[in-house]
Amino acid sequence: MTGLDRPEAGFVTFGVLRVDGPGTAAELVGILTEEVTRWVRHTEGFVSARVHVSLDGSTVVNRGQWTSEEDYHSSFRGRPADGVLPTIAGRPGVLAATVFTGAPAPGIEGPQAAEEPGVVAVATRHLSGHESAVEVTGLLARSGEWKRHHPGFISATPYLSQDGTTFINYPMWVNEFAYCSWMRDPRIAEGQEELARLEVAPPEYLLCTVAAQIHAPPPVPPVPPVPPARPGAAAENSQEPGSRKAGPQGGGES
Repeated sequence: MTGLDRPEAGFVTFGVLRVDGPGTAAELVGILTEEVTRWVRHTEGFVSARVHVSLDGSTVVNRGQWTSEEDYHSSFRGRPADGVLPTIAGRPGVLAATVFTGAPAPGIEGPQAAEEPGVVAVATRHLSGHESAVEVTGLLARSGEWKRHHPGFISATPYLSQDGTTFINYPMWVNEFAYCSWMRDPRIAEGQEELARLEVAPPEYLLCTVAAQIHAPPPVPPVPPVPPARPGAAAENSQEPGSRKAGPQGGGES
């Protein structure tokens, strides 16, 4: 992924808003982008946010990245009085809202890892607990033997809930053509069968475009300390340019 020089994200949220159509989706994208840009991005520990819209316009997904869970919670305690994020799920046109919280696990980078995503999938899987979560992350890691060479593939990052019951895979491609080529590979179907035996409920799969991306402001470089003045420097600096001290008789140069 791009932005490797930014702080490491240790805590991630996915806010999923099911809506009544593309018009409401567009409105929510505007609200989320404005709120994050106005105040969230300036809070301690914020790394980035990415707002997505599903291809059919039925869902908005907001992924937030933070350095830690503590920073995430403290940032919202200090939100402005007119902040609307806590009530966004109750806005007209929002049919359902869910929030995932968890941490990233080791992922896979593809040949286009330095490019911006054109298509992103948010694949949510429901597991029985930590043992199944370890198996799922292992399956993803082994599939990297061929996925990391697939044309148009950017990366795939898995996220796990604290109790191990929810797993979100977040793969990205440069465009929809690369995604379709990926899905036609027979190894994808084989992997889905292996994953299915570990699930306790049907998965939820969203194919999205990125509508907005907001990063934390770059850190302000520290001001270098002012070196202490040398003894006698003030007297030297007080002389007129080109002047010299007077001789013993009070006169200048002859």
